[in-house]
Amino acid sequence: MNYSFKILALFYCLLITACGKQAVEPIDTANLHLTFRATYGHTPLVLNQIYDYENNQVKFSKISFYLADLVAVNDDGETELSEIQFIDLSLAHNTLTDAAEGFQMKFSRIPVGTYKYMKFSIGVPSDLNRTTPTDYSKSHPLGTNNSAQYSEEFNGYIFAKIEGVYDKDGNGFDDSDINFTYNTGGRDNLYIPVEFDTPFALEAGVSTKLDFELDIKRLLTRPFGSLIPIIDYNPNDLNEERKIIMDNFAFALQLK
Repeated sequence: MNYSFKILALFYCLLITACGKQAVEPIDTANLHLTFRATYGHTPLVLNQIYDYENNQVKFSKISFYLADLVAVNDDGETELSEIQFIDLSLAHNTLTDAAEGFQMKFSRIPVGTYKYMKFSIGVPSDLNRTTPTDYSKSHPLGTNNSAQYSEEFNGYIFAKIEGVYDKDGNGFDDSDINFTYNTGGRDNLYIPVEFDTPFALEAGVSTKLDFELDIKRLLTRPFGSLIPIIDYNPNDLNEERKIIMDNFAFALQLK
Protein backbone atom coordinates (compact mmCIF):
# COMPACT_ATOMS: atom_id res chain seq x y z
CA MET A 1 0.00 0.00 0.00
CA ASN A 2 2.79 2.38 0.89
CA TYR A 3 4.47 1.68 -2.48
CA SER A 4 1.21 2.30 -4.40
CA PHE A 5 0.67 5.52 -2.49
CA LYS A 6 4.12 6.78 -3.48
CA ILE A 7 3.49 6.00 -7.16
CA LEU A 8 0.14 7.80 -7.03
CA ALA A 9 1.71 10.82 -5.30
CA LEU A 10 4.48 11.00 -7.93
CA PHE A 11 1.96 10.86 -10.77
CA TYR A 12 -0.05 13.65 -9.13
CA CYS A 13 3.07 15.86 -8.82
CA LEU A 14 3.96 15.32 -12.49
CA LEU A 15 0.42 16.17 -13.50
CA ILE A 16 0.45 19.40 -11.50
CA THR A 17 3.85 20.38 -12.94
CA ALA A 18 2.72 19.76 -16.53
CA CYS A 19 -0.45 21.75 -16.05
CA GLY A 20 1.51 24.59 -14.51
CA LYS A 21 3.65 25.04 -17.60
CA GLN A 22 2.44 27.45 -20.26
CA ALA A 23 2.20 26.03 -23.74
CA VAL A 24 4.76 27.48 -26.15
CA GLU A 25 3.29 28.17 -29.55
CA PRO A 26 5.56 27.29 -32.48
CA ILE A 27 6.76 30.20 -34.62
CA ASP A 28 5.97 29.82 -38.30
CA THR A 29 9.01 30.32 -40.51
CA ALA A 30 9.78 30.69 -44.19
CA ASN A 31 12.69 30.65 -46.62
CA LEU A 32 14.12 33.80 -48.19
CA HIS A 33 16.18 33.68 -51.38
CA LEU A 34 18.24 36.69 -52.46
CA THR A 35 19.65 36.97 -55.98
CA PHE A 36 22.29 39.50 -57.03
CA ARG A 37 22.88 40.26 -60.72
CA ALA A 38 25.27 42.65 -62.45
CA THR A 39 24.23 44.81 -65.39
CA TYR A 40 25.94 47.40 -67.53
CA GLY A 41 23.30 50.02 -68.05
CA HIS A 42 20.19 48.04 -68.99
CA THR A 43 22.21 45.09 -70.34
CA PRO A 44 23.08 41.95 -68.36
CA LEU A 45 26.83 42.01 -67.73
CA VAL A 46 28.92 39.07 -68.91
CA LEU A 47 32.56 38.82 -67.91
CA ASN A 48 35.11 39.50 -70.65
CA GLN A 49 32.43 40.76 -72.99
CA ILE A 50 33.08 44.11 -74.69
CA TYR A 51 31.11 47.19 -73.59
CA ASP A 52 31.29 50.81 -74.70
CA TYR A 53 33.01 53.08 -72.22
CA GLU A 54 33.00 56.76 -73.13
CA ASN A 55 34.72 56.84 -76.53
CA ASN A 56 36.46 53.46 -76.20
CA GLN A 57 35.66 49.99 -74.89
CA VAL A 58 36.06 47.97 -71.70
CA LYS A 59 35.88 44.36 -70.51
CA PHE A 60 35.29 43.34 -66.88
CA SER A 61 36.91 40.28 -65.31
CA LYS A 62 36.10 40.60 -61.59
CA ILE A 63 33.19 42.08 -59.61
CA SER A 64 32.86 41.35 -55.90
CA PHE A 65 31.89 43.01 -52.63
CA TYR A 66 31.15 42.32 -48.99
CA LEU A 67 27.64 42.63 -47.64
CA ALA A 68 27.28 43.06 -43.86
CA ASP A 69 24.62 43.41 -41.15
CA LEU A 70 21.82 42.08 -43.35
CA VAL A 71 18.53 42.79 -41.57
CA ALA A 72 14.82 42.56 -42.39
CA VAL A 73 12.54 44.96 -40.48
CA ASN A 74 8.85 44.66 -39.54
CA ASP A 75 6.57 45.96 -36.79
CA ASP A 76 8.07 43.50 -34.31
CA GLY A 77 11.59 44.81 -34.85
CA GLU A 78 14.64 43.58 -36.73
CA THR A 79 15.44 40.06 -37.86
CA GLU A 80 19.13 39.52 -38.55
CA LEU A 81 19.72 37.36 -41.60
CA SER A 82 23.51 37.45 -41.67
CA GLU A 83 26.45 39.26 -40.08
CA ILE A 84 28.69 39.11 -43.17
CA GLN A 85 28.50 37.68 -46.70
CA PHE A 86 30.90 37.74 -49.65
CA ILE A 87 29.22 38.36 -53.00
CA ASP A 88 31.40 37.31 -55.93
CA LEU A 89 29.47 38.08 -59.09
CA SER A 90 32.43 36.76 -61.08
CA LEU A 91 31.19 33.26 -60.24
CA ALA A 92 27.79 33.89 -61.80
CA HIS A 93 28.37 36.01 -64.91
CA ASN A 94 30.54 33.98 -67.25
CA THR A 95 27.73 33.47 -69.78
CA LEU A 96 24.45 35.23 -70.54
CA THR A 97 22.58 32.28 -69.02
CA ASP A 98 24.65 32.50 -65.83
CA ALA A 99 24.07 36.27 -65.69
CA ALA A 100 20.31 35.70 -65.80
CA GLU A 101 20.51 33.31 -62.84
CA GLY A 102 22.85 35.56 -60.85
CA PHE A 103 24.55 34.99 -57.52
CA GLN A 104 22.14 33.40 -55.05
CA MET A 105 21.94 33.26 -51.28
CA LYS A 106 19.38 31.31 -49.27
CA PHE A 107 18.22 31.95 -45.71
CA SER A 108 15.94 29.53 -43.87
CA ARG A 109 13.74 29.64 -40.78
CA ILE A 110 12.94 33.34 -41.04
CA PRO A 111 9.83 34.34 -39.01
CA VAL A 112 6.80 34.87 -41.23
CA GLY A 113 5.13 38.25 -41.57
CA THR A 114 5.08 41.41 -43.63
CA TYR A 115 8.41 43.19 -43.64
CA LYS A 116 8.61 46.92 -44.26
CA TYR A 117 12.11 47.03 -45.64
CA MET A 118 15.51 45.40 -45.79
CA LYS A 119 18.82 47.01 -44.96
CA PHE A 120 22.48 46.08 -45.06
CA SER A 121 25.87 47.68 -45.60
CA ILE A 122 28.49 47.35 -48.30
CA GLY A 123 31.86 46.53 -46.80
CA VAL A 124 33.17 45.08 -43.55
CA PRO A 125 32.19 46.68 -40.20
CA SER A 126 35.03 48.20 -38.21
CA ASP A 127 35.24 45.47 -35.55
CA LEU A 128 35.53 42.71 -38.15
CA ASN A 129 37.77 44.83 -40.36
CA ARG A 130 40.40 44.78 -37.60
CA THR A 131 40.63 40.98 -37.82
CA THR A 132 42.60 38.86 -40.32
CA PRO A 133 41.71 35.73 -42.34
CA THR A 134 43.51 33.46 -39.85
CA ASP A 135 40.97 34.44 -37.20
CA TYR A 136 38.29 32.42 -39.02
CA SER A 137 37.62 29.03 -40.52
CA LYS A 138 38.64 28.60 -44.15
CA SER A 139 35.05 28.69 -45.40
CA HIS A 140 34.06 31.83 -43.48
CA PRO A 141 33.51 34.90 -45.73
CA LEU A 142 36.48 36.55 -44.02
CA GLY A 143 38.54 33.35 -43.83
CA THR A 144 41.60 32.11 -45.66
CA ASN A 145 39.63 30.89 -48.68
CA ASN A 146 39.04 34.62 -49.32
CA SER A 147 42.51 35.76 -48.29
CA ALA A 148 42.79 37.68 -51.59
CA GLN A 149 40.14 39.99 -50.13
CA TYR A 150 42.47 41.02 -47.32
CA SER A 151 44.80 43.93 -48.07
CA GLU A 152 48.05 44.63 -46.26
CA GLU A 153 47.89 48.12 -47.78
CA PHE A 154 44.54 48.78 -46.11
CA ASN A 155 45.40 46.75 -43.01
CA GLY A 156 41.90 45.39 -43.47
CA TYR A 157 39.54 43.87 -46.00
CA ILE A 158 38.76 44.97 -49.54
CA PHE A 159 35.13 46.07 -49.41
CA ALA A 160 34.55 45.93 -53.17
CA LYS A 161 36.64 44.97 -56.18
CA ILE A 162 36.21 45.76 -59.87
CA GLU A 163 38.80 44.53 -62.35
CA GLY A 164 39.07 44.59 -66.11
CA VAL A 165 40.89 45.90 -69.15
CA TYR A 166 40.37 49.18 -71.01
CA ASP A 167 41.12 49.68 -74.70
CA LYS A 168 42.89 53.01 -74.33
CA ASP A 169 43.78 53.57 -77.99
CA GLY A 170 40.59 52.26 -79.57
CA ASN A 171 42.34 49.79 -81.87
CA GLY A 172 41.05 46.64 -80.18
CA PHE A 173 42.32 44.82 -77.12
CA ASP A 174 46.05 44.09 -77.04
CA ASP A 175 49.04 44.16 -74.70
CA SER A 176 49.18 47.97 -74.70
CA ASP A 177 45.81 48.39 -72.98
CA ILE A 178 45.16 49.31 -69.34
CA ASN A 179 44.56 46.51 -66.86
CA PHE A 180 42.73 48.18 -63.98
CA THR A 181 41.83 47.14 -60.46
CA TYR A 182 39.60 49.35 -58.33
CA ASN A 183 39.93 47.96 -54.81
CA THR A 184 37.96 49.90 -52.23
CA GLY A 185 37.90 49.49 -48.47
CA GLY A 186 40.03 49.54 -45.38
CA ARG A 187 38.61 52.78 -43.94
CA ASP A 188 35.44 53.11 -41.88
CA ASN A 189 34.20 56.09 -43.91
CA LEU A 190 33.92 53.79 -46.94
CA TYR A 191 31.51 51.45 -45.14
CA ILE A 192 28.21 52.29 -46.84
CA PRO A 193 24.74 51.50 -45.37
CA VAL A 194 21.88 51.03 -47.86
CA GLU A 195 18.14 50.50 -47.38
CA PHE A 196 15.46 49.10 -49.66
CA ASP A 197 12.01 50.30 -48.65
CA THR A 198 10.07 47.79 -50.77
CA PRO A 199 7.76 45.77 -48.48
CA PHE A 200 7.74 41.99 -48.83
CA ALA A 201 5.82 39.17 -47.16
CA LEU A 202 7.06 35.83 -45.87
CA GLU A 203 4.52 33.02 -45.68
CA ALA A 204 4.92 29.75 -43.79
CA GLY A 205 6.34 27.01 -45.98
CA VAL A 206 6.82 29.36 -48.94
CA SER A 207 10.13 30.48 -50.44
CA THR A 208 10.15 34.21 -51.17
CA LYS A 209 12.60 35.57 -53.76
CA LEU A 210 14.08 39.06 -53.87
CA ASP A 211 16.14 40.20 -56.85
CA PHE A 212 18.89 42.84 -56.65
CA GLU A 213 20.64 44.41 -59.64
CA LEU A 214 24.00 46.17 -59.51
CA ASP A 215 24.57 48.52 -62.44
CA ILE A 216 28.34 48.62 -62.95
CA LYS A 217 28.05 51.59 -65.29
CA ARG A 218 26.33 53.65 -62.59
CA LEU A 219 28.86 52.40 -60.07
CA LEU A 220 31.64 53.94 -62.17
CA THR A 221 29.85 57.24 -62.85
CA ARG A 222 31.22 60.43 -61.31
CA PRO A 223 28.85 62.85 -59.48
CA PHE A 224 28.59 65.20 -62.47
CA GLY A 225 27.62 62.44 -64.89
CA SER A 226 30.72 61.27 -66.75
CA LEU A 227 32.37 57.92 -66.22
CA ILE A 228 35.54 57.55 -64.17
CA PRO A 229 38.34 58.15 -66.74
CA ILE A 230 40.12 54.80 -66.83
CA ILE A 231 42.49 56.36 -69.34
CA ASP A 232 44.01 58.22 -66.34
CA TYR A 233 44.18 55.10 -64.17
CA ASN A 234 46.95 55.32 -61.57
CA PRO A 235 47.09 52.35 -59.17
CA ASN A 236 49.00 54.48 -56.65
CA ASP A 237 46.38 57.24 -56.48
CA LEU A 238 42.84 55.86 -56.31
CA ASN A 239 41.37 57.58 -53.26
CA GLU A 240 38.90 59.66 -55.29
CA GLU A 241 37.76 56.69 -57.37
CA ARG A 242 37.32 54.52 -54.28
CA LYS A 243 35.07 57.08 -52.64
CA ILE A 244 33.00 57.51 -55.82
CA ILE A 245 32.47 53.78 -56.23
CA MET A 246 31.44 53.16 -52.62
CA ASP A 247 29.09 56.17 -52.54
CA ASN A 248 27.48 54.98 -55.78
CA PHE A 249 26.37 51.68 -54.26
CA ALA A 250 23.45 53.56 -52.67
CA PHE A 251 21.78 54.01 -56.07
CA ALA A 252 23.61 51.57 -58.37
CA LEU A 253 22.31 48.60 -56.35
CA GLN A 254 18.53 48.29 -56.60
CA LEU A 255 15.85 45.89 -55.44
CA LYS A 256 13.76 44.98 -58.47
